[in-house]
Parts: sequence; C-alpha cells; structure tokens
Amino acid sequence: MTGQAVPIGTGAPAASLLADRVAVFLLGAALNFNVLTSTFGLPFQRLSDLLPFLLIPWLGLRRAVIAEALRQAAPLAGILALIAASLVLKAHKQAGDVYLTLVLLLYVVQAFILLVMFRDRRVEDAFCIGLLAGLLASLAVLLLAASGLQLERFGLAVPTDGLDEELKLFVQDKQGGLWASGNETGHVFALGGAAALVLSLRFRLKAIYLAYFAALLASFPFTNNRAGLFMPLLFLGLLMRRNLKAPAVLAVFGVLGLLLVAWAVTGEIPLPGTLSQAIERRFAEDRNVTGNFDERFLSGVTALQLVVEYPFGVGEVARREELQALTGLVTPHNGFVSLALQSGIAVALLLLSGLGRILLAPAAFGPFLTYSALFLIPSLMFEELSVNQYFLFFMGFILASLALPPDRAASATGQRS
Repeated sequence: MTGQAVPIGTGAPAASLLADRVAVFLLGAALNFNVLTSTFGLPFQRLSDLLPFLLIPWLGLRRAVIAEALRQAAPLAGILALIAASLVLKAHKQAGDVYLTLVLLLYVVQAFILLVMFRDRRVEDAFCIGLLAGLLASLAVLLLAASGLQLERFGLAVPTDGLDEELKLFVQDKQGGLWASGNETGHVFALGGAAALVLSLRFRLKAIYLAYFAALLASFPFTNNRAGLFMPLLFLGLLMRRNLKAPAVLAVFGVLGLLLVAWAVTGEIPLPGTLSQAIERRFAEDRNVTGNFDERFLSGVTALQLVVEYPFGVGEVARREELQALTGLVTPHNGFVSLALQSGIAVALLLLSGLGRILLAPAAFGPFLTYSALFLIPSLMFEELSVNQYFLFFMGFILASLALPPDRAASATGQRS
C-alpha cells in the first residue's frame, strides 16, 4: 500500500526491540494493575500517571516517532492545544480540578508514540499481553479484597474513609478492588476484551478470548456490573458462532431451563452462593429498572445543560455540587458528557469524531483501534468513566489517531514485520 512506513523493528538492534517490548508490556500491565501511588505520598494518583514522565522521554526519542511527530505536527499540536485550553479556561477550579485533564494530555502524547511503535506488531502484541496480565493481577486483588483483606496501605484499594454510609454500602455491594467501585472495575475488565480479541484473532487462538471471558465472569459476583458484560458477550458469540453445534446449543438451553425450573420451585438459583446472589440481585430481583433509567435520563439531560454553561469544563467539586443541587445526583452516568464537563466540549467532540472516523473505516485503522472503539462506546454510554485512568488512556489512543492519516494509522496497527 502506498504511503506505508517501514516498521520500526526493521534494522533495529534486537536488544532495542526487546527493551521496547518489555517497556510497553509493563505499561499495559500497569494500566490494569494500576496501583494508587498517592498512598505512598507521591504527587500522582496512580502508577499510570507517573509512567508518561518516564516513557515519553525514552520512547519518544525513537527516530520513527520523531519523524512521524514532525510530519503530523499541525494536527497533533491542535489536539493538544484544545485539551490544554481547558487547563486554563476551566471554570471554578479548585485544588486537583485540572489533574485529570493534564493526565489526558500526557496520555495522548504517550498514545501517539505507541501508535507509531505499533507498526511492529510484536510491540503491539506485547502491549495487549501486558493489558491481559494486568487484568489477571487486578482480578486477584479484587478477590483478595472480597475475602476481607485490607489492602489500602499497599495502594491496592481506594480508601473509603470520609464516605457517607450510603456510599459505603454501595461500594460493599459493588466491590471495585483497585478501582473505586464495581461500576468502574466491571467496565475496565470489559474494555480488556479488545486486547483479548486482537490476540485471539491474530494468533488464531480462541482460548485467549475464552480465558479472558472466564476471568470477566469470575469478577461479576463481586462487581455486580451488568453493562460491562454486553460487548464481551456479544463478541464471544461472534467469535464462537462457527463452533456452535446444535447439540451444544440444546445442552446449554437445557441447563438454563433446569436452573429456571429450580428457581421457580425453590426460589433459589442452584449455583455457588456468591454467583447466585449476584444473578438474583442484578437480574431476577432488580425491580428498579424504570427508576434507574429515569435517574440516568434526568442526570444526563441536566449535565448537558451544564456542558453548555461551561464549554471549557468546570471544576469537579463545583460540577458535583451543581448537579446534586439540580437533580440530587452527582454523576451524569455518561462518559462523553462527563468528559465535556471535565475537559471541555471540544475534547468530547474530538473523541466522538475520532470514534466515528475509526468505525467508518475499520480496515484503514486496524484491529486494535477498531476493537478499542467498539468496546469503549457502550461503556462510556453507561458510566462516568472519564475519571478512570484506564479509560482515559484508551481515549488518548482515539484522540491521537486523529493526528494520523488513515493509511499511516493502518500501517501503525496492521502491518507485520
């Protein structure tokens, strides 16, 4: 294809390539196994916020990265300028109110560097493997926290000191492990499906995605997050559709039928206790669907009014206070809206345009960006995930892709070396 660049691995010393692969593997792992470094007195909330200060100067000095940055200097500078504008023009700033916008700025730079490095699929594979390794480590933390271990002093849990009793009950019902609650963790684990899908299709090993999905299901009894199951389950069906034989389908429906009969007769689902309770709470006994929808609609519409009032964003404290005063709620339950409030309308529109650009030409942007976009959108529609570093980093990928023409983005994610 015309315009394709030579993979960065070509002609590069093996030791240098190995170092790059190790670095991006560790970055991917750190994004999921995202220790709260603020616990140890560091001026960073999480480990992933610290890493750009170490990796941008190192990885950014690669010749291929410098050359691409010079070629795409205008669009990249424009994207960064729009994000930076919120740092200056955001309304009602208080201590810490610009932190996540600054983090997003750094993540976009880091993501641009990675997209260039992903011209060598071995580097991209290392990143995806790191994401899944971090997911397993994060799942282990979730299980340890659920067993009653106090992990806050190790930076492996979000402190609940200062929360009111209602919020404490909420995070006990929807446990988050490394993240604030199951509403975050469930979607973080769901987004890990993009990496699992890339590796499964690339290596023709469906076992990779099946192992990922098993880990996601293992987390569900603790996170109690239904929305995070949607996209992983959809792609599981698509991935396994050719393996679905009539006897296997009938056997699954037979088991489900027996479970329903047992539940109807005894009032209990005959599954392990924690899983049974989770299914009953989130599916069988959830009679607040209408109320939940009404709350989300009200908070979303009201938050959009605040977006218009504060086009460059608004401080976190002021935003929550105003939203609570108007609706009694503190979250818009939508990642796109919360990003607009956090970093300005322009940044939210850039994200939407980046997602649309990728999905309108998936072959031009390659599997990593395409699957990332597909997994991002439903999660952002359900939760205020612009405050989550894992999602911010993937938003950084989408925003950084806007600085790459489609043919170069395709080579950055789709070429074998």
